[in-house]
Amino acid sequence: MDGGRAELRSKLERLLEEVATVSVALSRADGTIKGVPHYSVIEEHAHQLGRHLSCLVQVRQAQNVVTSQPRRHRCPHCQAICDVEISDRKLTSIDGDVTMSELVGHCHECRRDFFPSARNAGPRCP
Repeated sequence: MDGGRAELRSKLERLLEEVATVSVALSRADGTIKGVPHYSVIEEHAHQLGRHLSCLVQVRQAQNVVTSQPRRHRCPHCQAICDVEISDRKLTSIDGDVTMSELVGHCHECRRDFFPSARNAGPRCP
């Protein structure tokens, strides 16, 4: 399994190098950076790219959590087993706006909506 992790780390490093190269070329091509820029301009451009990457990672991580959860959960109010759906909602993270996926359930017994977390995912006996 360590070989798999090492391969993924290597792939990530290669992709980040490529992203950096493309970002620098794009900033020159679109005129964001001209001539010899002040270092603060270079740094701000890098931070913008980092914030964008952060938002993409946050969305992907949330999608992985949601898609790995069962589609039936117990209602936290009456304990009836209910179907849940994946729903999107907009959030503002410290790095920018993101659209996150989350599980949403509606109990037909007690007519309440609920949002199961990964911690208590899936039908469980009381």
